[in-house]
Amino acid sequence: MYRPLKIKRALISVSDKSHLEDIAQALVDNNVEIISSGGTGKYLSDKGIPWTAVEKVTGNPEAFGGRMKTLSFQISSSLLYRRDHNEDIQQALELGIEPIDLVICNLYPFVETAKKTSELATLIENIDIGGPTMVRAAAKNFKDVLVCVNPNDYESIIEQLQSSKGVVSFDFRQAQALKAFKHTAEYDVAISQTLSNQLENDIEKESLYIPLSRGTKLRYGENPHQWAKVVCDQSMDQTLADISPLQGKALSYNNLLDADAAFRCTSDLNKVFPEKFITTIIKHANPCGVAMGTNSLNSLEKAWAGDPISSFGSIVCFNKEIDVEVAHFLTSKFVEVVIAPRFTEGALRIFSSKKNLRVIKLSPIDSFKNQPMVRSIYGGWVVQEEDCLTDVEFQPVTRNLSCHEDLELLSFGSIVTKHLKSNAISLVCRSRGDLVLAGAGMGNPNRLVSTEQAISKAIDNDVNLSECTLISDAFFPFRDNVDLAKKYRINRIVQPGGSIKDNEVIQACDEHGISMCFTGRRHFRH
Repeated sequence: MYRPLKIKRALISVSDKSHLEDIAQALVDNNVEIISSGGTGKYLSDKGIPWTAVEKVTGNPEAFGGRMKTLSFQISSSLLYRRDHNEDIQQALELGIEPIDLVICNLYPFVETAKKTSELATLIENIDIGGPTMVRAAAKNFKDVLVCVNPNDYESIIEQLQSSKGVVSFDFRQAQALKAFKHTAEYDVAISQTLSNQLENDIEKESLYIPLSRGTKLRYGENPHQWAKVVCDQSMDQTLADISPLQGKALSYNNLLDADAAFRCTSDLNKVFPEKFITTIIKHANPCGVAMGTNSLNSLEKAWAGDPISSFGSIVCFNKEIDVEVAHFLTSKFVEVVIAPRFTEGALRIFSSKKNLRVIKLSPIDSFKNQPMVRSIYGGWVVQEEDCLTDVEFQPVTRNLSCHEDLELLSFGSIVTKHLKSNAISLVCRSRGDLVLAGAGMGNPNRLVSTEQAISKAIDNDVNLSECTLISDAFFPFRDNVDLAKKYRINRIVQPGGSIKDNEVIQACDEHGISMCFTGRRHFRH
């Protein structure tokens, strides 16, 4: 049975001084000697709290611009020696080592600094050395030492001090030690990943250290019987993983996946067409409506018209500010989540009438390049870089060159198709000058079935198929898709090429007078 611990001596060195006065005063009230240094000591002095300089314990001055403060044989020994080990006790007496019973330490704000600057010298100076040493030493010897790395735990310590006359339980010490080891592990991972991104900038060479938080529990996973949580990358600022909706319930597991799909598609389009008004509508992680119009309402109406049935219960993402007109349109429908970089006050008032509607403020980003995509498989993980390719060349390969006449439409369609689940086929066209997704087929093992679905959807929408361009995420293995396109008067096709039967496919296009471009870029999405 491990003994309770009477706190007599504490070492405090913190970067985050939240609630520090409260815990320090509680220690003083329980006759605990406080050892401190640098900025923490100055803070305690300003609050009228007595403390002992760490230099008096170590016998060495603070040196090298603050790089050397708590690193010392004396401090580490005070934390590590075993209080129930006679040999350790004897050595401590001979060396003049007095025990330290409590370490309160949170580390230099490396993660927060990395969000503000990429300057290497600044990042280096925010790598804590002495802090992790103290924290790990205290955590290792949790039988005899209490460690605290989070100001949110101060209240629990104060309660134990007050209720037990300065004594803390073994179970509490053990729990705090586990938190401490997780804290230092996450800290080291954040440093490794940040410096790897900056110095190597090559995802293939990097070790896969992902700086993750402990996560937030979700109501359930994809289905009610599945447990789930969302885990945030601490190295990033303002992400879907940690964002709080401006209104509405917390995002569910499925909401997060669909919102991510909508955000990625919108961001890719915004990268190529930053001046356009873009709307992306997502259902089950697939775009079911996408349009670029002259204003947000115009693009929303055309995106919604692309598949009004699937848009029911969807996630809608914009690249521009949302106004009252857009808010009125959306509240007349049923949508789960609305994402935009800005909302007018009038729009937010209208949204407030729909209490369950989640409203998220998030701006498109330029690239997902440094975010590895990780998926679990049995016994491991597969890792790849994001498919960030948005700028492709369209090479005519048929006698009919008309496909090459509207490069803006081809670029729009290629990006949309990239975000559909494979096998993916999209039909895109202009609607009074605006670019729209007229029909889509996705997620089929047979590419011909996806083409049939895209055509069927476009017919349902009363689209003139002769004005559409058909875009495929991968090559045509046979001429059957070309023959089907001709049957429905589709005269322009874009595909990557690369099949051993490319010549047969090109010949079929020439037979039918169809124009086809190759991109040389496949966009499978599983």
